[in-house]
Amino acid sequence: MPLIDDPRAKLLIANHGRNLMIALAVAGVLALVVAAGIALTPPTTTATEQTDQQSIETTGLVSAEIVDEEEWAGVSSDGSTYIIEASPVVDIEPQTSAPDGTTVTHELTLQIEGTRDGDVFWYEEDVLIEETATVEDGEATSSTSIDVEVLQQRLAELQERLSGVGSVETTVHLRTEYDTGTYEGELTSTSVMEVTDRAYWFESDLRDSQTRDTTRTIEETGSPNWMVVSLFGLMGLLFLTGAGTVRATNPEEMDIAAIKQEIHRRRYADWISTGSIPMWVGNNYIELDTLEDVVDVAIDTKERVVHDRRRDLFAVINGNVVYYYSKVGDWDEGAWPELNLPEAEEPVNVAGGATSPPGETPREEDGGDDDAEQSDNWDEDVWRNF
Repeated sequence: MPLIDDPRAKLLIANHGRNLMIALAVAGVLALVVAAGIALTPPTTTATEQTDQQSIETTGLVSAEIVDEEEWAGVSSDGSTYIIEASPVVDIEPQTSAPDGTTVTHELTLQIEGTRDGDVFWYEEDVLIEETATVEDGEATSSTSIDVEVLQQRLAELQERLSGVGSVETTVHLRTEYDTGTYEGELTSTSVMEVTDRAYWFESDLRDSQTRDTTRTIEETGSPNWMVVSLFGLMGLLFLTGAGTVRATNPEEMDIAAIKQEIHRRRYADWISTGSIPMWVGNNYIELDTLEDVVDVAIDTKERVVHDRRRDLFAVINGNVVYYYSKVGDWDEGAWPELNLPEAEEPVNVAGGATSPPGETPREEDGGDDDAEQSDNWDEDVWRNF
């Protein structure tokens, strides 16, 4: 069974066999290299991971003790608003939560500012506490207090002096420095302290926190895409198999004329019948260049093309005219193929006896019986080859 049955493929191989074989081989090797590369170099992804995570939080706890509970029964000591007469002193307790052993410094300041249209034109600061402590059992605490009655008098004096110039604003600032041994940093918080002639309150909580960690990059190796590896591997094997098939067909030995004839025979199979054409049919023989030309004549004359497989001859017989195509030669060559008969060693006369070459006399020792035997043998050889 032939390796390739399609005549169009055969024609392609016959015309471009060497280049096609090289292209298929190169494509196959490249596909296998790609498959191996994908298999040996799986994809990698990078991800970040947080380690040594530590949280630090500072809160300024505010409370005010009621001096006369009987007179101010029902007033909360840790509410959002405090009565100056009931609680003239407010306590502020900075409290920091951090890993044990962390060194913490609490600094609480009271600032009074004179402002006009948002610009500060007068400034006063009082450091209420600056204390360093070590975190034990997860906490470090400091404490201080503000005499609100004294502060109220100070503010009333400033407001009188700055009347018509600007307004007076009081703020409390809490700053915490920390050193955990791994991380160092600072927490800050601010709250406006409103003081009227009868009460005071804080506009916001004194609170700040941080979470510290160390970020590292992790490289993760995934699995190769085995589907793609298989696809390229299969393609490589197919290309190499194709290159081997092309090489096995021996493109340089392929008969291009026979291949083209087979292409035309299959294309015009509906117009071709198989049969035996007599040698003496017709009187005029017209040789055409291609089988396609013979089919055109059959179409024009509404005749059939007869394919004589013995002679590999395609012909249209129209009366005494035979239109034919044969890749082996003209009509006479196809009808009477050349016979390669062996040459006789000695001339033979029609009677079967051997004659001596010109200029030589017959040998006396040659007998009549021997001549007859030689003649019979030569005739048998000739007719056997014929």
